[in-house]
Amino acid sequence: MHLFSRRRVLAVLSSFLLVSPLPVLAQADDFPVKPVTLVIPQAPGSGSDVVGRMLANFMAPALGQTIIAENRPGAGGIIAHQSVKRAPADGYTILFTSTAQLLVVPTMNSSANYTLDDFVPVAPILWAPFAVLVAETPDAPKDIPELIERIRSQPTAYASAGMGTMTHLGTESFLRRAGLESTHVPYQGSGAALTDLMSGQVLFATDSLTAAIRHIQSGKLRALAVTGEQREASLPDVPTLAEVGLEGPPIGVLGGLFAPKGVPEEAAQKIKRAVEEALQDPKLQEQFKVTESTVLSVSNEAFLEQLQQQAPFWQGLVADLGLEVK
Repeated sequence: MHLFSRRRVLAVLSSFLLVSPLPVLAQADDFPVKPVTLVIPQAPGSGSDVVGRMLANFMAPALGQTIIAENRPGAGGIIAHQSVKRAPADGYTILFTSTAQLLVVPTMNSSANYTLDDFVPVAPILWAPFAVLVAETPDAPKDIPELIERIRSQPTAYASAGMGTMTHLGTESFLRRAGLESTHVPYQGSGAALTDLMSGQVLFATDSLTAAIRHIQSGKLRALAVTGEQREASLPDVPTLAEVGLEGPPIGVLGGLFAPKGVPEEAAQKIKRAVEEALQDPKLQEQFKVTESTVLSVSNEAFLEQLQQQAPFWQGLVADLGLEVK
């Protein structure tokens, strides 16, 4: 919800331009003339924190200014998003965020007081797919049809990284496509969820390849399907959900950099060019491969369109499940 009406904002802006037009033009043309703050909604040491700081380091030379990575964790990302929403729309405060905190959290928690419309994409960064997982044991399902039959024929449970997380919603999306139900067992993070999956406490899970790939490669977990639109290079023999007959939107995380609504186009484009230059560095590309993330090479407009297309799906699923933070 905007603090000022469109008419009042235009009036204030027009008044300011009449007084001092040259500094405003210089500010847009000369961006950046001081350090840029990159706000990270997660705590230090988290996956997003590692990627965000790494990106900041590689972007800085291309942008010609220091990029200060600043952690503002808390309330499922609400604190960080609200602070960036309130920041001046000048390009000097940007946010590294993704599907869950940008689209899902505001749907579950009315106190979030922000939506996708409050921000402007300034640089697409990544796409991180999920996989449907079981333990690598002799009695675990060997493929999706066998998993479906097991769920259909007997009581089962699945693990997630927590209520309302993308791993929870991703599994529910899979179950709905297959016309199935299973008991949800939420954990405090993917680490605990996958540990119990490997020990046989639950039958299956849908989680990110970032969290699961080392367990798959070590032979402790088996990926039955990946949730993107195509197979993953690291798992060439694992089919997509669509290939096994379960059509639907891709399940995963879109991530990128955002600025408060109203950011000058020139500033947005300079940030995007700095990101594109950073992503050309082989060292950064290798880090993305390690996290099983795909670099998004699309325009800001196409990135926004992807988010707008996905928003109704995730928000509808939250509403259907009755998920609400009170």
